[in-house]
Amino acid sequence: MTSSGKISVIIPCFNGGRFLSQTLESLLWQTYPNWECILIDDGSTDNSREIFRTFEEKDPRFVYLNQNNSGPSVARNNGVAR
Repeated sequence: MTSSGKISVIIPCFNGGRFLSQTLESLLWQTYPNWECILIDDGSTDNSREIFRTFEEKDPRFVYLNQNNSGPSVARNNGVAR
C-alpha cells in the first residue's frame, strides 16, 4: 500500500480512561501506516494520562497534549494547531 499523506487523528479526552485503550488499539490495527494520533487531555482526573503514556512510549505516532479543562472544542482546536 502506498501512503499519499499523513492522517492526523485528534482525540479530545476528559476522564475517558475506561475507553481509551480500546480506542488507541483500534488505531494500531489500521493498515494505513502514515498517521499520527494527537490526544488532548482536557484536564482529566482519571487514569487517561497514564494509559496514553504507555502507548506514546511504544509508538512515536502517539502525541500527548495536556490542557486545563476547557471543553472539547478548545481541545480539538489545540490539536489542529499542533
